[in-house]
Amino acid sequence: MDDLIRRGVEARNDWSAYHTITEEESPRYHNRPDCPDGAAIEDKNIRAGTGGRPLCEQCRAVQRRST
Repeated sequence: MDDLIRRGVEARNDWSAYHTITEEESPRYHNRPDCPDGAAIEDKNIRAGTGGRPLCEQCRAVQRRST
């Protein structure tokens, strides 16, 4: 597995920031492994970090409820 992909998959599983490298209508990053949109990212397209994008609204909503 490519190192960039491995780090992306690890980020998703470790509750760290991750994003897709594919074109998106509303680019965003995720920080929850249970986010449906984030979970739908294929391993080959996932990367660790925010990618300079805003946080996904679903991740943000769950984060607000848990604080």
